[in-house]
Amino acid sequence: MSPGHHPSARSPRESGKKVFPLQQHFASLYSDSWNILEVLVSDSSPIDLKRLPLEDSHDAYLLLQSYGYDLDNAEDAAQVELIRREALRFIQRQFLDTLSAHYETLIIPEEIKQAGVLDLLLKASIERRTATQKWACAILRVMHTLAHVVSDLSLHFFPSIQDQILGPYYRHIRPDNNQMWLGDDPEFRLPLVDFQVKAGKDRDSALLKLLHKPENVAADLFDRIGVRFVTRDRLDAILVLHYLREKHLVAFPNVKPSRSVNTLIDIDKFRETFRAQYSRYETGQISFEEFDHSLRHSAQFNDTLSSSQISHLFERNPFTSGQYRSIQFTVRQLVRLENPLFSFMDQIEDALESMDEDTRMSPLLRQPLEHARPHYRFFFPYEIQIVDVETHNNNMHGQASHDTYKLRQLQTARKRVLGKLLKERPVKTDSITSDITPEPMTDTIPNDEQPSSVHDTTHHYEPIVEALPTQSWLLEETEPTQ
Repeated sequence: MSPGHHPSARSPRESGKKVFPLQQHFASLYSDSWNILEVLVSDSSPIDLKRLPLEDSHDAYLLLQSYGYDLDNAEDAAQVELIRREALRFIQRQFLDTLSAHYETLIIPEEIKQAGVLDLLLKASIERRTATQKWACAILRVMHTLAHVVSDLSLHFFPSIQDQILGPYYRHIRPDNNQMWLGDDPEFRLPLVDFQVKAGKDRDSALLKLLHKPENVAADLFDRIGVRFVTRDRLDAILVLHYLREKHLVAFPNVKPSRSVNTLIDIDKFRETFRAQYSRYETGQISFEEFDHSLRHSAQFNDTLSSSQISHLFERNPFTSGQYRSIQFTVRQLVRLENPLFSFMDQIEDALESMDEDTRMSPLLRQPLEHARPHYRFFFPYEIQIVDVETHNNNMHGQASHDTYKLRQLQTARKRVLGKLLKERPVKTDSITSDITPEPMTDTIPNDEQPSSVHDTTHHYEPIVEALPTQSWLLEETEPTQ
């Protein structure tokens, strides 16, 4: 019996019965895995499938071909093999080496380590949920996610994208006598406690984030580039937001609404306070110093969000700590990339001149040249975060800290990938200790993992004092460890 074949779903031809129109189709539908159809028409994720419905190696080959990899193509076959090896290393490094003592030890079976992609697909299609079948599913989940990460075309042009997005911000940051300023106009510049950038996301961080996201698509990583402004107080945070708009550092039509979160200050309350106090200042009832002081006090202590407002905002990301506070939003920047082949157009034209006229005028040669563009444009997302220094310090510690967030993310991704392969060790109790609550499970974050991200929403940025050379960060293709 083929893997995944239902015993009672024999085809009419196999049973020797007369074949009627659509009968073969209905028999196939009967034996099909209906949860695959749900992936197509609902919000289910293929990452969460417990079994694949493949019949044989030819079926597995066709699935891989429709995915985008032709195993008869040497380059495709090599890329799939590199992805398979990296998936094994990732699971070992991130999920098994960091496993706490509260779980039973897990070892990837040798037959899974040696299995090629077609074999893994067939093992994942076995109807019985054996350990081998579960391991095959786990490897394929990571392979699928990794394929999206390493196949993101924009990453091959990341240094240029990074320059175009971060360059304008660097030009507005001015250090002066141990004070960092946003802007160089003495009448309009704003003091900053810190300005931090994130100019890349390492591969493991990208994989972990995608493995805990329902969408599980690399195109939905919005925080590969980010900037953070740390201000003296919450009033300055509002003023920084205004500066970004006033100086057109942010193209407000390109903000992605579903990614905007403000847990720092109630804008509606503050607007009312500002208008009331500004009216008093304009009419001479209070001095500018009194006006400034009242605004800062109100923004910091009075115009805050209620618990219910904050709870509603955090419903969108269950991994975010309820203690985290900031203003953050995603902007899509239109970037321009030079066509690397366009610079060779003159040489190509010279080469064509040496050919006979029929060859030179062939549509196969002329059409690509006529439609060649000197550059390409597309939108690339990046994230902005604004926070006052007191809140920033609180965000970096306790429940809202980056490490705490990453640990929750790691635990969720591990459980999603390994599923029921994870087994907790039985808790030893006796008559004296039976009423003692076991210690909480404490996994560890790999030492070599670089923290991320902006909308996670616990973030890691590197502080800068002035414009630094842009990092030539790029998600490299997977390579076997020597």
